[in-house]
Amino acid sequence: MRLLILCVLGAVACNGSGDNMAVPAADLRGQCPTNGAPAANVTVVDDQYQPQAVTVPVCGKVRWTFQAAGKHGVYPWDMNFPASPIMSQGVFEYVFPAAGTYSYGCAIHGRMMPGSVTVR
Repeated sequence: MRLLILCVLGAVACNGSGDNMAVPAADLRGQCPTNGAPAANVTVVDDQYQPQAVTVPVCGKVRWTFQAAGKHGVYPWDMNFPASPIMSQGVFEYVFPAAGTYSYGCAIHGRMMPGSVTVR
């Protein structure tokens, strides 16, 4: 267990991305509605997110719809939101409770398949 915690902390501390990370202490987790229409839709196709960058308001929901031949995922580089399952077809949604820039990429293809969510 200690090794897992150290690995996670090390990955977060050493990601080197330079991106703004939302501050969890300032979030509205539990206060954001999770039902309703998404504020942004991203289609996951082979080797790219369409669109690559989206902007949503605080408590905005992003829906990723996977329509790919190969398997992909949504993997947050700063671990500041949950990763999606690895899949080729399906839907993953997340409600962003705090302002910031959330950079992510494919869990398989890494930074060669970048995406970002800006929450204002």
